[in-house]
Amino acid sequence: MEQQEKRDPDTRAPVPLTSDVVFKYVFGGEQSTMILRSLLSAVQEDAGYAPVASVEIRNPFNEKDADDAKLSFVDVRARDITGAVYSVEMQAYHHRGFFSRVLYYWAKAYGDQLAEGDLYTRLRPVVSVNFLSFTVFPAETGAPLHTVFLPACRNAPQVEPLQDMVLHFLDLPMFAARFADTSATLPSTALERWLYYIVRRGTNRAMEDPIMKKILEESPDIAAAERRYGQFIADEQLRSRMDARDKFIRTNAQLLHDAKEEGWEAGVRDTVRGMKEKGITVETIAEITGLSADNIAEL
Repeated sequence: MEQQEKRDPDTRAPVPLTSDVVFKYVFGGEQSTMILRSLLSAVQEDAGYAPVASVEIRNPFNEKDADDAKLSFVDVRARDITGAVYSVEMQAYHHRGFFSRVLYYWAKAYGDQLAEGDLYTRLRPVVSVNFLSFTVFPAETGAPLHTVFLPACRNAPQVEPLQDMVLHFLDLPMFAARFADTSATLPSTALERWLYYIVRRGTNRAMEDPIMKKILEESPDIAAAERRYGQFIADEQLRSRMDARDKFIRTNAQLLHDAKEEGWEAGVRDTVRGMKEKGITVETIAEITGLSADNIAEL
């Protein structure tokens, strides 16, 4: 009886697909190439770009990366047939340095393409795709759930934007609110179907949802993602690591909240000092607070 319960995902506590560990396992595993290509194509087509013909995952999921001592799980990094680089992340945590962090990792991915002595003409576009578990643009801005940024000329909008930088932000809470009624019609676009699956999978009774069932029946790539998801939740060791990391993130989120309550400067100073005393890495502290490594070293 006990073994049967372990094999049946629906008898266990829900595991959110929006957890960065689960997301990386499903979309960044060695067997996830077609799944990732389908998701990226949906994102690109929704923004008016051509679908992605094929991808090569450059940093496949590694169980050692699922370490509870890390706040941010490594992104999914892929390259398509044209050489364009894709950096895909599930962003669970918002802080003051969020956009700076996105730009930093975009710049790093762009610069990492060149070895010493290489010509600049070898550089290919880098597309940053960020799935957000939080709303980052205020409602009054009228920003849609899928926003796309390219470097454009502010005083001459007719000038073609630079094409090597593309930043996608997908607001999952906004999408969840739009499809809160499970009696709603089937999502009409490929991206909406993917987002429905990502947002709803891992919630209670997700597989009893008729829309979810229909999506899995009609979308082979999403059905393949569901099989990968099933493999994750059946792995006790991976689930245990995910639970440990989630606890770590919640604890540090509380520390940051307490710091804000005490007054940002004084509170963060005390929080940073406490983290350093506990041996938490500078990179992790920077992730939590949005401070630079230099600022952290000075505290």
